[in-house]
Amino acid sequence: MSIPKELEEAYTQGYRQFSWIAPMVEESLSLRDYFENSRSIYQGQRFYWQTPDKQSTLVGLGKELEFQGARASITEIAAFIAANKAIIYQNRTVEGAGAVLCGAFPFDKTHSDTKEWGTMGQGLFYLPTFLLTQQGTHKYSTINFSAQSIDELVGKWQTLTAQLSAICQLEAADIATVGIIQQEEVAVNQWMDLVNKTVSQLTAPGPLEKVVLARQMKVVGEKPFQSEAILRNLQSQQTMTYFFALEHEAQLFIGASPERLLKATKDAFLTASIAGSVSRGTTVQEDQQLGEQLLHDLKNRQEHQIVVDRIVTELSKLTTADLSIQQPELLKNRDIQHLFLPIEGNRKPGIDFLDGIQQLHPTPALGGEPKELALQWLRSHEPLQRGLYGAPIGWLAIKEDIGEFAVGIRSALVVQETSYLFAGCGIVKESQAAAEREETRIKFRPMLRGIGGTTYDQPVRHD
Repeated sequence: MSIPKELEEAYTQGYRQFSWIAPMVEESLSLRDYFENSRSIYQGQRFYWQTPDKQSTLVGLGKELEFQGARASITEIAAFIAANKAIIYQNRTVEGAGAVLCGAFPFDKTHSDTKEWGTMGQGLFYLPTFLLTQQGTHKYSTINFSAQSIDELVGKWQTLTAQLSAICQLEAADIATVGIIQQEEVAVNQWMDLVNKTVSQLTAPGPLEKVVLARQMKVVGEKPFQSEAILRNLQSQQTMTYFFALEHEAQLFIGASPERLLKATKDAFLTASIAGSVSRGTTVQEDQQLGEQLLHDLKNRQEHQIVVDRIVTELSKLTTADLSIQQPELLKNRDIQHLFLPIEGNRKPGIDFLDGIQQLHPTPALGGEPKELALQWLRSHEPLQRGLYGAPIGWLAIKEDIGEFAVGIRSALVVQETSYLFAGCGIVKESQAAAEREETRIKFRPMLRGIGGTTYDQPVRHD
């Protein structure tokens, strides 16, 4: 098999790293099908990503390059991009295709090392060997590879194109939801004591306004959980959320997050404020009443405004002219509704995408306000290791400096037959521990149902 002339010419021009994008001819399979069918070959090195509008989907298979631990920091990733941006040959430009890094930064790089998370909890990115991308109705495949000689170039091209063809012909995998044999809310009393302690700190004189406290639920299955089954369940149950799955050896971080951290196009930065929440109603009338209560509830509006104010302050440093800001509206998912406010602005020249990620993360919706004081409180008092929970997860293009990151909430760390579900809530001085516990119980539901667990006898809505 000969290589494309364009690829050969790129080699003669001095390129040694290649990112080859081609339209996909196969139309009958979804990208989730490819993710599922590739389990037998690529389990432990797969990435899945889909936007709430379902218009953008990415599936990464295999690892051409990998960044773990300290190498997965914003500083190190930025340095890699600066050093490699110009020396990777990419034959065309397609959003979400080509030389794209997929993965997640840690919530807090100083506080993320546990046995359960392994090295994944300190951050994980990789350049997939194969990247499948769908934008609207168009699908593309990418092969990422390097070659130091023309013979190696020809050999890798032949091998990788054959492997890609084989991926497209894999048979459907056996997908089954795992039965649950145990589920336990972890350290409930200690967490409620911490809520009360945090409220006392917030009511004392000082600048600390809000702290977001997280807790865990541990779920044990009859046998190892399948990322494919969890993803299927989540996509059949949740609406208006990002869907993500990041695998690393035996560990899986998976979720359905309603919250965008930051999207970067060539010209703009787009984010959103999501804070304040209430359950869904069991009838249309009750659901509307709960939504109206949320829109006018002082505690929730205060919590949301704290998030809005800081996002506006931070995004203003990255953008030109005035930001586009509307009034808060309701974002309704199956189990919960939030106050939601999109915010966007034009990018300032010279501001990189990763500058924006560093500036915004964590927002007061996941950390608190002021940011550094809230993080210090969490490091000193929150017993769990968040790892990738609440952290930026998504993708960024090396050559175009565009991409999109969601906030890794409504999520779980899965290790074989054990899942650790995460939920958090914003604590302000008006917070009450019992109400905050109930809010987190609601926030556990999407992932608990996704992995196959019960849902606290939550009634079905009739809307």
